[in-house]
Amino acid sequence: MAEQADVVIVGGGVTGLALAFEVSRLVPKRVVVVEKRYTGSGASGRNVGRLRAMQLTPELAHLAIAAQRKHERLVDELGFNTLFWRAGYAWVLYESSEVERMTDLLPMLQTLDMPEPRILDEEETLRLLPILRGGEKPAGALLGRDALVHHDAVVYAYRRRCQAAGVQILEGCTVTGVRVENGWVSGVDLEEKWIHAPVVVNASDGWSREISAMAGVEVPNTPFRREVLVTEPARPFMGPAVTFYRPVEGWFNQTLRGELVAGVTSPSEPEGIRQESSAAFLDRTAHALVQKAPRLGHLRVIRQWAGVYDMTPDRKPLVGPVHHPKGFIQANGYSGRGFLLAPLVAELLADWIVTGRRPELLALCEPNRFEGRAKEPIQIGDYYEGYTRQ
Repeated sequence: MAEQADVVIVGGGVTGLALAFEVSRLVPKRVVVVEKRYTGSGASGRNVGRLRAMQLTPELAHLAIAAQRKHERLVDELGFNTLFWRAGYAWVLYESSEVERMTDLLPMLQTLDMPEPRILDEEETLRLLPILRGGEKPAGALLGRDALVHHDAVVYAYRRRCQAAGVQILEGCTVTGVRVENGWVSGVDLEEKWIHAPVVVNASDGWSREISAMAGVEVPNTPFRREVLVTEPARPFMGPAVTFYRPVEGWFNQTLRGELVAGVTSPSEPEGIRQESSAAFLDRTAHALVQKAPRLGHLRVIRQWAGVYDMTPDRKPLVGPVHHPKGFIQANGYSGRGFLLAPLVAELLADWIVTGRRPELLALCEPNRFEGRAKEPIQIGDYYEGYTRQ
């Protein structure tokens, strides 16, 4: 005999837990979260908690600004310190074409309701980020007041609130099928039982294409590995978090504990879910960081890991109910913005589920926009190129 629920959420990461919490505080519903391993075992526990409001399109920037503010409120909403702090953010530019691109972008960013970003020249960049001195000369930087958060603290706080609200969290349970009857979802199959529910939410991120297929829904979502390394702690030596995209995508920042966290991606990273890190990544990242910031060379790496980006062709998430089957809802495809967007998306989507009205902020996340285009390729070799599809 099937267990009964009002809402089943597939995926126990930050999106699934946040959505379960938001639904449960709006209406008295029986909410079940199904997680293949343990809560936070996917991308939610394998990231560095960067909350960047500066985005390349106004639609994404508006959503990101609202999402950042949601994170700022979490300490009160969840009753737990998530270690949100405005470290600042420097998008370091190494080519004149990048400076031109960011200069063209600046008027759009300055019209948004956010701490005003500005373009720095080479001298100002090195004064703000002395850690770059002696390395490859930057052409400038785009500077903003973006934030960081501790990802484990956020996941733990949501899990705690879900348990207090009576949300059932099933860990170590694999979804083997999504049941559909007469054009409506009717629940999910697990390995040893099934749960009957009129609403099933796909919050599995890196596994979203697989779960969608179980419901007969084709999406272009494609997982790609992203790796991270962490060094031994050191005295504070930098303020703003740094990101660069030339010659390839890379980033580094210092944590509140003094560790350096960093990563440099491979433009030829194959698609697929891989959560093991590699010696090639360590070599690539160390080489790039020493070129950019030679004074980092003395730091010893103490651990590294890998997570997954659930990528869409246009870099926008899929959020909301699909056309068919009724009751199947997407909440995935964050393309590297999952930890930033998940708490806000959960709040808005919970309201949508309860009221039936789509929040305006989620208009850019239309979940049916790839109908008939599920095989559209994902461009990952050049960060900027992905946004030509916007």
